Amino acid sequence: MILIEHKTFGDNRGSYTAFPTVEALELRPNETHYINWDQCSISVNDGRYTFRGMHYQKPNEQSKYVKVIQGSIIDFGYNLETGEVRHELVNKGNAVYLHSRYAHGFLTLEPNTIVAYMVKGKYDPDNEHSIVWHTIPEIKEIINKYTDNPIISEKDKVGK
Repeated sequence: MILIEHKTFGDNRGSYTAFPTVEALELRPNETHYINWDQCSISVNDGRYTFRGMHYQKPNEQSKYVKVIQGSIIDFGYNLETGEVRHELVNKGNAVYLHSRYAHGFLTLEPNTIVAYMVKGKYDPDNEHSIVWHTIPEIKEIINKYTDNPIISEKDKVGK
């Protein structure tokens, strides 16, 4: 999981932010090819303390670039190989990149939070998995600092 500070350009019209290339995310200098993302998704979250996650695919892993358009989140990455938990505060000024070895989730900190995802790797519903958030002690501890009752889907409550 890599936290990326965003270059956003603003003027009297508003602002513009470009998604980085895969090469930039992999920290390979002097590369100029743009990534061929397989999917772009937008998550609109009405309530404060909405939790989405912890999602991953195996096999047919996916890497993700997660950018907040409005609001702020605590973004979580759970390394499926080592069990390491990473978390970052993500807002309009930054983003995170998660390698395919991470399960991913986030907790909204504001109502009406909008999150955009760029995904590398085709979606495969037969290989989609999730880990119940409160079974990972570090994630449970962080979420419980904000709320003991996150808004969560029935699917994410039981995992898969």
